Amino acid sequence: MMKNKLSRILLSVSAAALAALMMTVAASADGYSRSRTYDGRFSDVASGSWYYRNVADAYEYGLIDGKSADTFDPDGSLTVAETIKLASVCNQLLTKGSVDDSAFALENAAHWYDGYVAYAAQRDIVTEPYDDYGASATRGMVAVLFSRAIRGAGVTPAELNVVEFGDIPDVDSSAWYATSVYRLARWGILVGDEWGLVHADSSIRRSEMSAVVTRVIDSSARVRIAGRENTAGSAVQPEVPAASDALVLYAGTNEAQGLTGIAGFAADVTVKNGAASVNANYSLDLVNQLTVERDSVSFRLRRGSGYEAFEVLRGELEKAAVGANGSVLRSGVDVYTRVNELLYLWADGERVTISGLWYADHDGYTTYAFYFDEALTPESVSRWQLVCGTPGSDTLKLCGMDAVASLVENAYGVQVSGEIAQAVADAAGSETAPDNSVYTDAIDAAKSTAAKISFEYEADRCYILYGAGLYGTGAEDYRLMFIFRDGTSQTVYEGKVTAIRVNSAGSVLYYNTTAPDGREIQHGVNFD
Repeated sequence: MMKNKLSRILLSVSAAALAALMMTVAASADGYSRSRTYDGRFSDVASGSWYYRNVADAYEYGLIDGKSADTFDPDGSLTVAETIKLASVCNQLLTKGSVDDSAFALENAAHWYDGYVAYAAQRDIVTEPYDDYGASATRGMVAVLFSRAIRGAGVTPAELNVVEFGDIPDVDSSAWYATSVYRLARWGILVGDEWGLVHADSSIRRSEMSAVVTRVIDSSARVRIAGRENTAGSAVQPEVPAASDALVLYAGTNEAQGLTGIAGFAADVTVKNGAASVNANYSLDLVNQLTVERDSVSFRLRRGSGYEAFEVLRGELEKAAVGANGSVLRSGVDVYTRVNELLYLWADGERVTISGLWYADHDGYTTYAFYFDEALTPESVSRWQLVCGTPGSDTLKLCGMDAVASLVENAYGVQVSGEIAQAVADAAGSETAPDNSVYTDAIDAAKSTAAKISFEYEADRCYILYGAGLYGTGAEDYRLMFIFRDGTSQTVYEGKVTAIRVNSAGSVLYYNTTAPDGREIQHGVNFD
């Protein structure tokens, strides 16, 4: 935990009625000019207050007006809608250099903020709907929205402060807003009070928001924390690595992996000083060369012994791929949502959207590469969390991956924009999802607490389970069974199998049993 007192800054933020986000926004010392001069007009902003200069700067840049001609209401609160508005305007300012009102225009809008919310949703600033846009925004929420607004503009601020996870006393490193709070603290935009406390769940003030927006657009206004200044020369933008630069998150072994019916893997990896260490994982030992680059994350599956590691996962990946060995297999629109259901990836707690999946066969292994919607700077990320395939939340928690399980459970679909968003919406139609409770309850009943699941796979018609202790039976009671959508089940085989897999088309189940003469018999069941 942090021992030094962090100097006062700004993770307070605000603007109760943003009576004013002026759309003639000029910008900052980073190439923008002030659109007006502050003349001391706000009687409730004392010249000796800590926020005086912040209010004056925000006013001069044309970002925030007062609540009236001569009052600012520095202690007023900021709503969710107003925070989204400010984050959206700052994003456009950082992206375009100026603000265009038409970017936030929305025909037949029901609320004044709908256009800003739509703009923010298209740019992944807002990734899920809020229950109440009139509610007070919290400091943690502000950290998340502005972190996304800055990164979404393609800006990578210099890290002025060295603030490691655990240094901020009242921010749990697993909190949903933690990575954004830490990131903005390192940038000198959001940090704590004189005791180093952030109060991330508390509401924020207009005076504090004036500091946030000023520091977002004006690098000279950012704050260095006493005792935590970065002395590594990061006062300039970090160099963007060449496309060939790569960081290996997990190397694995060079040994070929035999067949397994486990349909995925997961990893929680910390990177410090360029070295990666795995905090927790699920079946990561079956993967080789898990590597992240500016534009992609990739891994290898080795082949051998007539079987291949993650045969189920391999089939799902190759069905979803947009390309293989240079040949286009499926349309990008078709793969966009499916591939994001097969790989969940977070960089410092923020979901990374995948735009396509390619795979290439080599001697002895296949490489699968997931390409990012937007390029990243891998060396600026201190924590990578990912889930590939379909390991369940309970499985992840059993492996000590509660934080990753929580991220998966709260993941809000896939955010897309433009033509892809429209195509996805058209394809989805307006049908209501069927009630699958009977089906899921039947699966949960089969997977009792005592069950040892060796293989599971979900097909269109049924869910396939193989293991011991299903429905609470004995530890040596092995069975292979199908659970159908109506909740009924069918036992396909009772006893141990020596191998089990689903073909790459996802339509035939193969399993091997031992005959009385000691030789193996392969069985095939078509469940398509």
